[in-house]
Amino acid sequence: MLPLLTTIGASIPAYADTFQVKDIEVKGLERIDVGTVFNEIPIAVGDDFSTDETQEIISALYKTGFFKDVSLNRDGNTLIIIVQERPTIGKITLTGNKDIKTEELEKGLKSVGIGEGLTYDESILSRVEQELEQQYYSRGKYGALITTKLTDLERNRVELDITISEGVAARIKQINIVGNHAFSEKDLLKQFTLTTPDWLSWLTKDDQYAKEKLQGDLESLRSYYLDRGYLEFDINSTQVSITPDKKDIYITINVTEGEQYTVTDITLEGELIIPREELETYIVIKRDELFSKRKVTFTSNAITERLGDEGYAFAKVNVIPKVNEETKQVSLTFLVDPGNRVYVRKVNFYGNNTTDQEVLRREMRQMESSWVDSGKIRQSRNNLQMLGFFKDVNIETKPVPGTKDLVDVDVIVEEQPSGQLTGGIGYSQVDGFLINAGISQNNFLGSGKLVNFVFNQSHTFTSYRVGYNNPYYTPDGISRGFDAYYQETNMEDANVTNYIRDAIGGTVSYGIPLTEDSRLTAGLNIEDTKIKTSSNPENVSEQVEDFIEQNGSNYLNYKLRTSWSYNTLDRAIFPTEGFVETLSGEITVPGSNLQFYKASSTTWYYMPVYKGLIFAFNGDLAYGDGYGGLEELPFYENFFAGGIGSVRGFLTNTLGPRDSLDEPLGGNFLVTGTFEAIFPTPFIETNTVRTSAFVDAGSVFNAGEGFEGGFNDGGLRVSTGVTVQWMSPIGPFVFSLAQPIVKEDGDEEELFQFTIGTIF
Repeated sequence: MLPLLTTIGASIPAYADTFQVKDIEVKGLERIDVGTVFNEIPIAVGDDFSTDETQEIISALYKTGFFKDVSLNRDGNTLIIIVQERPTIGKITLTGNKDIKTEELEKGLKSVGIGEGLTYDESILSRVEQELEQQYYSRGKYGALITTKLTDLERNRVELDITISEGVAARIKQINIVGNHAFSEKDLLKQFTLTTPDWLSWLTKDDQYAKEKLQGDLESLRSYYLDRGYLEFDINSTQVSITPDKKDIYITINVTEGEQYTVTDITLEGELIIPREELETYIVIKRDELFSKRKVTFTSNAITERLGDEGYAFAKVNVIPKVNEETKQVSLTFLVDPGNRVYVRKVNFYGNNTTDQEVLRREMRQMESSWVDSGKIRQSRNNLQMLGFFKDVNIETKPVPGTKDLVDVDVIVEEQPSGQLTGGIGYSQVDGFLINAGISQNNFLGSGKLVNFVFNQSHTFTSYRVGYNNPYYTPDGISRGFDAYYQETNMEDANVTNYIRDAIGGTVSYGIPLTEDSRLTAGLNIEDTKIKTSSNPENVSEQVEDFIEQNGSNYLNYKLRTSWSYNTLDRAIFPTEGFVETLSGEITVPGSNLQFYKASSTTWYYMPVYKGLIFAFNGDLAYGDGYGGLEELPFYENFFAGGIGSVRGFLTNTLGPRDSLDEPLGGNFLVTGTFEAIFPTPFIETNTVRTSAFVDAGSVFNAGEGFEGGFNDGGLRVSTGVTVQWMSPIGPFVFSLAQPIVKEDGDEEELFQFTIGTIF
């Protein structure tokens, strides 16, 4: 066996004859596949080899990073490659980390090539320390210490033990802005997310320095000036210093404000595909007012979006300012370049492993072979999100390679469970322990149809329900649904006057889409109701006893029901913006035992305010009465208020009129309203939990004919508090802590209220 070269840098032996390689052997492999070596070396069986190629072969193998030593030998016409593999990282142990989860640290290490199963080299320890220190520095922990220990394992592996001393996060002691004259430092610092410590900093962490946060704050500062006409504003320098103990940080920002500029002229130029008069309506910045970058950007985006509605998906609207430094004025030219009108080649769907593609496609308003319409794409995404089948929906437009006017629309969905196979127990303060069983599937077999059968049992009620709804009974979106049910309710256990209501019935309904956001629904309900009372007359109120004496205790009623809804919410569960209004009504028709009607209105409005803060407003109105020979709304059809879903802080169903036994009876007129400030849940980063502070107001009343009786059951009650909602895998959990602040004598309070699980 003749040595050719043993190490890089060694001299090439005098034996340098060229020979034809009849075979190649690789020795020293333990984990690496021999094919990997053959793929990397620039020689194969049958090639001629000379020692001039030795360096090239060895360099190629070293570049793989798999080997710490490589040598070549020759045995006749066989080329022998001898390697010594680098060890692999068999195990990584992290201890001492509390502020950053182990999974996050491991993810950061993998990003720089450090992880279990990966190759180990001598530089890895310094890279470990640099990466982990960087992660802690980004959280303001400049005193973090990282120590590493290496232990050899069997089979050419090593164990990496990493011990972390996190230390404390450096706090911002002071932020100074130098060079400001037009605005006070206090007003400017209000634009910053970073701040000096205050009483909420332990929760918000806004006093912990991070380079990324400071960069964002500097951009906010720049925008603040540019939105107020300071076109020449500049940030000259930023100094960040830390005390020797690495606990306090001082930030100094030097700025030059310049002068304020006003707008003298605004023009539209370029290829105006859309009439100039219409495009000018999107210009929100006006002549003779201060220059505003925000208004300029808004105008540019609005025009671009409008062009996108006409198929010009890659339109550009460039703003060309002409600055007059002497007069401190600027003229603006919006240069419109629509580009080519772009058409959709294909609409592709990804992630719908359960849901039929047809269910998604029928919600799409962006069609194939038509031009790209950004408005229709937004509407398509909203339609898919409102189905409730998906955690997330993203729609992307991708240019078709080799073309200038074609794109593919990719719809990427992430499915979530849309049904439940239930069998278990829950708990409600009103209904007590609940036993439930059944199946509920909103997306039955991926068809988009709803099918359910549910049984619930508690000390308050027993119910069975079977339902079916086809949202696309016809191709144009007319829905048809059926519902059959039986329910026995002990009203006394629900905090209402003493009677038991047994109801068995069924409903058929049709829904008709009027616009993208509005829908009309109509149906017929048939219900047979029986009222049972105590055998002891002393336990039966006069109101219940009188009604039964006049009308009997068994009623077969045929109800025509209709509703109109308008919905612009951005999602079905935990919406963040949008408006929903529902107007509903029902009336019993001839042939019914009782003649009465009910009408109601429900409104919700969600408004995003600032960085995860959302304001929500709700209002409910409802009224009912008898007609024909019936002078009042049947008592068992009354409205109720109080508790979760109504006016929190008061015992469920107890507000408003009371009967002769001083028990809640409900009323024929309901009014409730809610204001909620929804904010990010502390310590929890998930879209399945929602926390809010609220103010509730409302009650129910007995309104006589023409409302002559007035609100004779006390005024509106008001409460305030906080609530947490959790969409768990088994159903919604709702917890409320409320304090009544406007109440009447005799009102029953319940400060802590909750429900667990779904009641059908």
